[in-house]
Amino acid sequence: MQAGFLKRHITAFFAVIFFFCVFTSIYGCSKKPSAQASNKAQILQVVVSGYAPYSIAKEVLKDIADISILIPPGADAHHFEPLPSTIAEIQKADYFFYISDKMEPWALKISNGSGLALAVNLPNLNPKDPHVWIDFANTYKMAENIASVVVVKHPEFEDKLAKNLGVFSGELKMLDRLYSKIFTNCQSRDIYHIGHMAFGYMAKKYNLNFRPLIGATFGAEPSAKNMATMIKEIKNKHLSYIFTEEALNSKIAATIAAESNAKTLNLYTIEQATKDEFEQNISYKQFMMMNLENLTKGLGCGE
Repeated sequence: MQAGFLKRHITAFFAVIFFFCVFTSIYGCSKKPSAQASNKAQILQVVVSGYAPYSIAKEVLKDIADISILIPPGADAHHFEPLPSTIAEIQKADYFFYISDKMEPWALKISNGSGLALAVNLPNLNPKDPHVWIDFANTYKMAENIASVVVVKHPEFEDKLAKNLGVFSGELKMLDRLYSKIFTNCQSRDIYHIGHMAFGYMAKKYNLNFRPLIGATFGAEPSAKNMATMIKEIKNKHLSYIFTEEALNSKIAATIAAESNAKTLNLYTIEQATKDEFEQNISYKQFMMMNLENLTKGLGCGE
């Protein structure tokens, strides 16, 4: 039943997005610029720290910018060690965007102060949790921050930026409504996550109990004590599913799953992407829909 429940809501979600684009087509939601217009316009060179700011920037800038990512697949944004070529790439770019000094403590220094942190004036902020993009309202504000900075130097892109923001805003609002609807009826509200503290914003927003194995830093090793405690809790609650993240050592998740008689489902932090995910150009919306699908199954929502 849960599969049909989610399918009905996903169908409704994309139907709304379709009609949203129809009604906004006067502003170019479905209309691509002509080759002649594209040749005349300047293509901005934008560098971003990792996949999270990339997934937001590409929704705002679309065809007015070439966007490159500094952090390679599988690397940790918190402890990334820039090369001299990294600094040169930033210096050549029109803009360098990153999430925050807490998320990427190296970014401001290597950009010589020219880097622009996106996590500014956010509506929902937990100082202990840098994964601000998991909150849809925060994501929109960061998208808005990108547009506000770019339009100052490039007013010729004002209409395009406004159009792109409008479309992205519609997608984020529909995601929020879909998450809110589906999480109203779940057999469990416990997310036991064999990963780091990346989904706290989502848990708070939708009244879920988020239990990460490790703290806020990706790649930290869990203690044997924490693993044993988590296994005991999962068994006591008779949970059928636990969650892991895409880049974590799969042996840890497999061990906990075997000991607790549970199956694993992925959650995608968007903090980084695999090479395949990057090549497939998976969007912010797609990642968050994959998360919702697995959470619906794992928590028994809609049954």
